[in-house]
Amino acid sequence: MLADDCGFTVMNGGDIFRNMAEDQGMTIAEFATVAEDDPRIDREIDDRLEAEINAHLEGKRESGDTGLIVESRLAGWHANGQADLSVWLDAPVEERAQRLDERAETPIELREREMSDAQRYQDYYDIDIADLSIYDLVIDTGTLSEEGMFQTVKAAINDVQRRSASSVS
Repeated sequence: MLADDCGFTVMNGGDIFRNMAEDQGMTIAEFATVAEDDPRIDREIDDRLEAEINAHLEGKRESGDTGLIVESRLAGWHANGQADLSVWLDAPVEERAQRLDERAETPIELREREMSDAQRYQDYYDIDIADLSIYDLVIDTGTLSEEGMFQTVKAAINDVQRRSASSVS
């Protein structure tokens, strides 16, 4: 909704991970297990995301859109403080598993995968994924409707844009 409303492009680290798993003929859970012992997988995902972020920041992206939304557990760290707005969306694990019904992950599998991911982030990058202090806005999506989330983030974007415009003039 946000990308459509604002004309932004969306990059999704999870999509990259899922595509890589599919290319290897593995389930997400199987690929996550392989990724635990093969840092090249995370590094490839991170390199792709960071390259797109850097190209955007340098004005070198081919698309004519005005912004970039990066969806990834490490998006805040990839942006390295350069994002106009950094948002963390959270929800209880049961809610997240329900939203992923097309991926057929149970809450237990989802939690195991997240724990595996968190350990890799700690090992590879010394990142504590539970530390949300780098985010400008943290939203519990279990308490808001999609429209409520959209309006909350849209209001924050509008505020950032107003403040940016007033500091330029």
